Amino acid sequence: MTAPSAPAPTVFATGTSTSYVGNADFHRCLVNLIDTAESEVVDLVIPETRPDEHDQFILRAYGNAVRRGITCKTLIAPEHLHLVQSTWDPNFDTRSFLSKVTHIRLIDRVNGPFTVVDRRKVLLNIQDAEEAGEYTTSVVVEDPALAAHLLATFDRLWQAAPTAQERLLARWEAREG
Repeated sequence: MTAPSAPAPTVFATGTSTSYVGNADFHRCLVNLIDTAESEVVDLVIPETRPDEHDQFILRAYGNAVRRGITCKTLIAPEHLHLVQSTWDPNFDTRSFLSKVTHIRLIDRVNGPFTVVDRRKVLLNIQDAEEAGEYTTSVVVEDPALAAHLLATFDRLWQAAPTAQERLLARWEAREG
């Protein structure tokens, strides 16, 4: 008797990819994507567990993109926003920041981070197998279908974020206070 063959997977889309290895090149790759964006940067983000010398370049790239008129949207958990911003401002106030920076919204938790640029480039980061919280392998996939699939998820989360933001802020402030 012959064993049945495993069913073949269904290909969702195909694209081209470029990979990067190492923490520094992960940061350089993200900065380059933001710096070369033509219309939009969408980021569902989990930052690394510690700040490093590369973070300033990412923050600068986002600031420059916003000034160039690039649509930027970021979803991030309150503790992660605080981790990133308090690195540069020890007196960082999440509520005050979010009232001024409306392209960042809070989300309870990010389970699968990604960045989509110009609705065609997708940045996926892989955490280091030996050191959790460090991104050591990054892949940029140029694939509009994959980008659209991830953007559909992002858009649902983005639309739901305003109703949860006050609750998340209050919980964060109670924890910090």
